[in-house]
Amino acid sequence: MSDNNPPKVITVCGGKINDPEAYPSAIYQRERVYFCTEGCLRAFEQDPDRFLAGEIEHPED
Repeated sequence: MSDNNPPKVITVCGGKINDPEAYPSAIYQRERVYFCTEGCLRAFEQDPDRFLAGEIEHPED
């Protein structure tokens, strides 16, 4: 793999990002997880398990 094409990271929201450091993130079960928006991060922080299970609607931010 070339350094010019960094691997895409999948957010917990299902999005693909090239520069994960530019996106909100949190530690969940000892792993860093990434979010497409701050709104998603806030929703995740309220109830991580329900958010990851898809039981919480994706916020508009």
